Amino acid sequence: MDRSESVLSAGSRFAVNHAALDAAAQSLPDQVAVLGEARRHLTARTLPGNAFANVPGSHQARTGHLGTIQANDENLRTAASRLTGVIDGIKSANAAVRRWDAQKAAEIRKLNPDLLVPVLDGGAGRSVAERNAAGRAQIELARDAAQEELRKLQGEVGPVNREVQIQQLREKIAAYDEILNSNTQILSFNGEGRLVALVGSLNSDTRAVAVLVPGMNTGVEDFARYTSTAGSFAEADPSGRTAAVLWMNGDFPQGLPEASTSGPSQEMAPRLADFVNNDLRPQLGEDAKVTVIGHSYGGAVVGLADAAGMRADNVVHVASAGMGDGVSEITNPYPAHRYSVTMEHDPIQWAQGRVHGPDPDDFPGVTPLPSSRDSDGWFIPDVSSHSTVLAPGTESWRDINSVVNGSIQNRQVLH
Repeated sequence: MDRSESVLSAGSRFAVNHAALDAAAQSLPDQVAVLGEARRHLTARTLPGNAFANVPGSHQARTGHLGTIQANDENLRTAASRLTGVIDGIKSANAAVRRWDAQKAAEIRKLNPDLLVPVLDGGAGRSVAERNAAGRAQIELARDAAQEELRKLQGEVGPVNREVQIQQLREKIAAYDEILNSNTQILSFNGEGRLVALVGSLNSDTRAVAVLVPGMNTGVEDFARYTSTAGSFAEADPSGRTAAVLWMNGDFPQGLPEASTSGPSQEMAPRLADFVNNDLRPQLGEDAKVTVIGHSYGGAVVGLADAAGMRADNVVHVASAGMGDGVSEITNPYPAHRYSVTMEHDPIQWAQGRVHGPDPDDFPGVTPLPSSRDSDGWFIPDVSSHSTVLAPGTESWRDINSVVNGSIQNRQVLH
């Protein structure tokens, strides 16, 4: 073996098998669910106070029995927590390598725009039904953990007022219950605020998919509101062949200070591109059209995912924070059309063109939708317009829906 063969062999041992890592990360949540089920069965029944009434030392026997149950419950909880950490570690490592690959692919495309450079293949996923079952099991565990934390806080006695934490936990538990009681299918759930949900069906008959990426302050408490918004595009199709995805698979910034940084958008964008390219696309027929909609901070996430090679058919910037930090030109050949819409008095206009890159409303290659009322200069802000731009039935929503269902090409569009 010569030196070159030795180097090749050594390098081969460190090759990353993304499909295998993805398969492991997808199967391990089932094991976490098994541990959770074991905990529920373990603690489902408690012994009555007189269970050992006829046995000498009955109180000590009952106490010992309860202590054993509690110890085993704690061991199961710890094992589930550690296994969840392993899952998160696998996904983080895989995402980091994919992010590096997407960045290098973007650099290559700048050198040769005609060269199609794919991002890494994420491997074959499980069926929607299997993923929904696993996702819901994960949410049940998260709810149980929140309930346990709530019980501990309510049982604490001391000078510190825990009412704010208690109220937050109650809201989180209510949100988990709302998700579990909904008809929405959960494609993934990876922790607090990080989930992907589906309204409708993904198969060879699906003709259109709308993927909604929301903005700052997004968390599980916003699930119902954003699922309703995303689902409105699916419900508008009487044929039932349009699906909608709510993509919340990231740590969205909480508050303006954090939203004024590009770190979260840079972290989420490669994951969004990977979802569209390697998770969503393989489940659809060749003629199905995917429209990715980024609202507010989500616009910056979508813009960076676009730059990283996301294979969407349409991209819509809705009251978008920007094209993405560092984006100066369109290099991704995949989206056939890019659109934008911003209301005239939306205060997001003060942020556009700054931290999150150029303003999509006047960026070359991006077409403003007819309902766009972007304005320059000073204006009296209308904060509500930032959200109502996505309200079902409004002129702006109808424009976005016309992109999703493909009828936009038959309408007069501003240039």
